[in-house]
Amino acid sequence: MNYQESTSPFTLHRWPGVTALLLLIAALLLMPKQLSAQQQLDLSLEQALELAAESNRDIRMKQHEQQAARAQFRQSNAVFLPSVSLEYQALSTDDPLNVFGFKLKQQQVTAQDFDPTRLNDPGAYENFSARLMVQQPVFNSDMIQARRAARTQYEAAGYMVQGTAAMTAYRVKQAYFELVLYREVQQVLAEAVETAKAYETQAQNFFDEGMLSREDLLAARVHRLELENKLVKAVNDTDAAQENLALLLGMDSLTQIHTTDALTDSSPMQPGTGLPESAPDNAFVRSASLQADAADQMVKSAAYSFLPRLNVFGSFELNDNDPFGFGSSAYMIGANLSWNLFSGMQQAGRYAEASARARMARTGLEQFQHEQHTQLRQAARALEHARDRIALSEEAIAGASENARIRANRYAEGMERTTDLLVAQTRLSESQLQQLEAYFQFNMSAAALELLLGN
Repeated sequence: MNYQESTSPFTLHRWPGVTALLLLIAALLLMPKQLSAQQQLDLSLEQALELAAESNRDIRMKQHEQQAARAQFRQSNAVFLPSVSLEYQALSTDDPLNVFGFKLKQQQVTAQDFDPTRLNDPGAYENFSARLMVQQPVFNSDMIQARRAARTQYEAAGYMVQGTAAMTAYRVKQAYFELVLYREVQQVLAEAVETAKAYETQAQNFFDEGMLSREDLLAARVHRLELENKLVKAVNDTDAAQENLALLLGMDSLTQIHTTDALTDSSPMQPGTGLPESAPDNAFVRSASLQADAADQMVKSAAYSFLPRLNVFGSFELNDNDPFGFGSSAYMIGANLSWNLFSGMQQAGRYAEASARARMARTGLEQFQHEQHTQLRQAARALEHARDRIALSEEAIAGASENARIRANRYAEGMERTTDLLVAQTRLSESQLQQLEAYFQFNMSAAALELLLGN
């Protein structure tokens, strides 16, 4: 008889609940890995731009700001529309003057109420009143200008939404092409590492046969380690670019994004024949221009506050000493003309402040237009430069490849130094990387031109 088998309290067939619990825990532990493996997405640049337009949080924030500006503009309808209010009031008092007034409102005054004794000591008396009041603005010139400023601010907020969408598209292109760039850099470096490993193995064989010095062997090893270090950095840059792109698209940072477009795909923005002479007219410039216009309108609003105001009003009132009686009614209509001749320098100070803010807005607009024009010219030059670099990189890669091939063949025959071979391989890798950078610069310069021109 096996004593351990007969007395062990942890035998699985005697504890079916424990078995089920262990299986459940194992499934939960495996589930995140399965979900992570499913979070993969093949994405073209056009699809990425569409996702960003729908899900980017910066765009949504600007849309909310536009909605707030629209709500502020709707508030300014009070300049023309009437205000209507309804109130109900219940009062009880023994004040002689108010008691007599309540009786007049209720149309219940009698000859006995003029008795001096009752006038001086009327006792407690109640009045229940319901009042409908209407106020209609007629002429408020400062508020009219403020309404125009609010409308201009709303229009500026709309252009800011468009500008934010365009800037988001530019950032998506940058993140997308960075991800493509780093993955292609990673591929170039991975191939260079494999080549370096092969040369290191060959150098080790030559060293073992006494055909190579220890210094050359170490040089081959150091070259391979340097390439591996660059490869590790490229992998880290790839992960960072992927997380940045997922953030712009409103996705989880763990989503594995596979880009389907290449850096060599042609851009719709082709290099021009000259540098642009005029300042760009994109959504950001239009928004800044409208904000400056709104500041000018606020100056007019502050100036018009020195003018008189005219408003009309009316009310209808029901009074009774019974809460639900309402036996007496009365109305009142009138007009109010007011003119604030002196407000302790408050109006003058408001006008001076609005004028200073308007000048600041105009100066900022001019500076922004100059900056945009400068950036436009720089982007145009960068596009021309990138096109030239792409053309030159083709010749550089062809020459570096042929040089590396010749030196590799000579090295295999023992006719080439290790350092010369490593230099040739390094130049080839650098030429390939420079070509990738040139394509990246071309695409981003084209994207910058599209952003600045508002295309």
